[in-house]
Amino acid sequence: MKMENGNNQRFELILSYVLLIGVALSAFLIFLGILLAHLQPLPVSHDIISILKFHFGFNGYTILAIGFILLLATPIMRVIFSFFLFLLNRDWTYTLISLLVLLILIASLVLGGLGGKAIGP
Repeated sequence: MKMENGNNQRFELILSYVLLIGVALSAFLIFLGILLAHLQPLPVSHDIISILKFHFGFNGYTILAIGFILLLATPIMRVIFSFFLFLLNRDWTYTLISLLVLLILIASLVLGGLGGKAIGP
């Protein structure tokens, strides 16, 4: 079943908001992370407690990393939203295509996270 023109415009509007919010929020977090990282010096101490506090605490580098992760996750969120919107509109062809793209993205993230160790010796 094809989407009607009004549904198609609403669909595109929702997807554009997903991309806009994702990119704007990640840009804000990256900017804030750079600013805070510039203001905070790196820890010089080598004891484990200060290193753990630095890496798992609220600092500029953590915010910067979250901003980059969000920037990378934004297109994936677009595919997820597309899948559900096509599913709600009962457009089975594009639902299947979106699901296939999502599975490929998940497989690439898992295999990339393994460093290629899942394939071959």
